[in-house]
Amino acid sequence: MAHNSNCARAERPRCMCDCGGAMHGCQGAFEIADGTEKRVREYLAEQEGNWDTRPPGVTLKQAAIGCARADVVYWLYRDKALRRCARSADERAFEDAPGVSDSGLVLRGLSAHLGAQRMQAFQLWARSTHFWCELLAQIAHAITQYEQLRDRIFRMAEEALRLRSTQPLADELRCARAIEVAVWSAWRYLFEGIISTLDAGMSLRALLNSGDVAPLLWPIRVLAVLMCPDASGHPAVRRYCWDPIVRHGGAEVRQKVRERLTQMFPDDPWFA
Repeated sequence: MAHNSNCARAERPRCMCDCGGAMHGCQGAFEIADGTEKRVREYLAEQEGNWDTRPPGVTLKQAAIGCARADVVYWLYRDKALRRCARSADERAFEDAPGVSDSGLVLRGLSAHLGAQRMQAFQLWARSTHFWCELLAQIAHAITQYEQLRDRIFRMAEEALRLRSTQPLADELRCARAIEVAVWSAWRYLFEGIISTLDAGMSLRALLNSGDVAPLLWPIRVLAVLMCPDASGHPAVRRYCWDPIVRHGGAEVRQKVRERLTQMFPDDPWFA
């Protein structure tokens, strides 16, 4: 099924379109955060309603993640700088805006590298394995360790992506280095999108050399939790992105939501 706006803003997991989950506009989160506080609070109430009533097809774990996700949207509403930074990274790396040449560069570059047929096969695999949100989670995790892993940072993300999935990548796509190109281009264009919103004259090299990686980490963590169609089944997104967000004072994840996450994910020691 071709990618479409309804799919991009779907509020339930298991999207079946051919974008692999990477063009979903973070399921409308930025549009809500750009709106009024009334709309944001309505969204909070909607997610709380899912927890209270548990609509058909929504598990308790998914409802808990939904409540936490609503808190992130409220965080983005309050923090305009973070919202602008995360959205810029998303648009430059993943959002394919018609007529905008410097948007969706990760997917454009990967598609040009693989060709239409192999790109379709790769996205089918990506959708079923949570590849794109896993990529973001692994990048966020790798950045936190960049001092020790500076020379191995790309290989670390690539190897983690290759080993994590129970569904192996087809030999043709592996030989075409689909994962390597996806990691490299996502790394480049996500950072370019983030850097473009920071102080004039700031470069990626200067930021990394300063040792202050927070401006890179938070937008990527936010993108991962917003892009992931079902974090209840995705441990890396929960560990590398949800956990620091839940612990971060600026996100203001509510105590009752924290307790729900701890209750619903007893095997996740980071929530406890």
